[in-house]
Amino acid sequence: MKKMETALSVLSGACLAVIFFVTFAQVVQRYVFQVSMPWATDIIRIFFVYSVFFGMAVGVMKKSHLNIDVFVHALPEKARAKLELLSNVLVIVFLSAVFWYSFRFVSANADQYTPYLMFPMSYVYAIIPVCTSVMIAFLAVDTFRALFRRPTQGR
Repeated sequence: MKKMETALSVLSGACLAVIFFVTFAQVVQRYVFQVSMPWATDIIRIFFVYSVFFGMAVGVMKKSHLNIDVFVHALPEKARAKLELLSNVLVIVFLSAVFWYSFRFVSANADQYTPYLMFPMSYVYAIIPVCTSVMIAFLAVDTFRALFRRPTQGR
């Protein structure tokens, strides 16, 4: 799982780097050379979508998404473990719905293309089922581990 987290972090960072460099080049081209780069908008949009979903998967793997720490830390250890299980199950249910409907979304956009590069939008949106399946798999493994963890084991 650590290798998967590292790979997704690198991919997300690479996408952000592409966004930075293309945006910088676009600004330089427009304001220094008075030449437009219309294809840059397509690149930025594609890599932004990918960076969001890769980053989301990393956030789920690191358990670093928004939560109410004050409430969680005020609970006894057993209640925290049960809340963690409940949270995992609820997120799995939500991500399963996203995964299910993402196939309709991808196929509904199969006939759409980016304006300048003519890149199929279905390829852009294909990241949704890919990353949600990774998140579901991680949460399922984490839930399984939490269910069968010995009470003396800490995290």
